[in-house]
Amino acid sequence: MSLRTNCLASLLVLPLTLALAPEVAASERHFTYTYESNVLNPGDVEIEPWTTWRAGRKDYYSRFDQRLEFEFGVVPNLQMAWYWNMTALAADQTDATTGQTTRATGFEFGGVSNEWKYKLSDSFADPLGSALYFEWTAAPAEAELEAKVILDKRMGDALVAFNAVAEHEWEFESKDETVREVVLEADLAFGYFLTPSLVLGVEARSHTELVDGDHAATAFFAGPSFAYAQKAWWMALTVMPQLFAIQGDDESKASHDTFDLAHHERLNARILFGMDL
Repeated sequence: MSLRTNCLASLLVLPLTLALAPEVAASERHFTYTYESNVLNPGDVEIEPWTTWRAGRKDYYSRFDQRLEFEFGVVPNLQMAWYWNMTALAADQTDATTGQTTRATGFEFGGVSNEWKYKLSDSFADPLGSALYFEWTAAPAEAELEAKVILDKRMGDALVAFNAVAEHEWEFESKDETVREVVLEADLAFGYFLTPSLVLGVEARSHTELVDGDHAATAFFAGPSFAYAQKAWWMALTVMPQLFAIQGDDESKASHDTFDLAHHERLNARILFGMDL
């Protein structure tokens, strides 16, 4: 069975597994890339499997990022979470000497992450919902720090959310070489509650990469989102193609390419499930 078949099969099994879970209350998410300000109540615990698919670069590229998240309500307005990260990748690689292209596949452990999220105001009761978010990741060959400012507002059947995100990553290429990468991201989402359980919407995302201080590229994505919740579980799905990009290096600028397929993918998609424990 191929790498892609294995990953797609896991997506089909997860909804069935969660649907058979006992009915308990869940704190659902309505978007997959854009966070909302709500947090778990103290003592509540939730499990969230993530799958992110990133596909389409200059050569063949298909990557599945899997995260298994355990969320905990700590005290009023504060939650924390632990993540177990894994990556499966299939990509074409061209030998610089022979010019021969081969397709390499692999699976690697992406380390563990720890998240802290503090709710400052409520999207229902206050004029604007808000929260602060911090996450660190430690992996065998890299480390990462991430911070978000989260804003959202529920207005009747409409929901709007915005995130400002900054990441700093260190990749330990060798004993004497470390590559520093900074990511600046802005996420915007709008959702409409067709029913209390069903939300249709759209997400938009800008993603800027700076490698060792130099601007690599800024890519813009947007696409539809879908969320559905029951008492026992919830799920959310977003599909976002790349719309256009601002090239960073001189070679890419000279090519006048509409898309950045060196640092970003043609298509990003993410599906989340959640269930209270």
